[in-house]
Amino acid sequence: MHHSKISHDWPNPLRWFLCQDLVHFAPWHFFTEPDQFAFAARAFAREDVSRGQVLVFAQRQDCDDFAGLEIQDGKVMNRVICFHPVFDSGSSESPRTWNIVSETFDDVFDFVANRVVVDMKDWASIEDARDLDGGA
Repeated sequence: MHHSKISHDWPNPLRWFLCQDLVHFAPWHFFTEPDQFAFAARAFAREDVSRGQVLVFAQRQDCDDFAGLEIQDGKVMNRVICFHPVFDSGSSESPRTWNIVSETFDDVFDFVANRVVVDMKDWASIEDARDLDGGA
């Protein structure tokens, strides 16, 4: 993501990764445009049982798993929320009968260390690096 698009209002752990262009962690990918995952943020707001809001910054490429930073009172917080929305296409409000949140983490570093790296290791056991974009 171009540095001019990285908001100073975002927590430093996220900015730390983005400023170094650390965005590809197959099967996870961080956003390269601030509104890239706005559709998932809208789904979270619609489906989350706690009626929360998130700034979605990561998606797992093989399924509809997303990670977002919790928003409280309009401020983007450090807490990472992993979730799997159903993307209900109905026009009425979602019944919110199940929790779409799968995990939470203290910050982006905690998320990367305890979710992203674990998933990368699993993928590396079955995928050859040559199959990655630009792989060796």
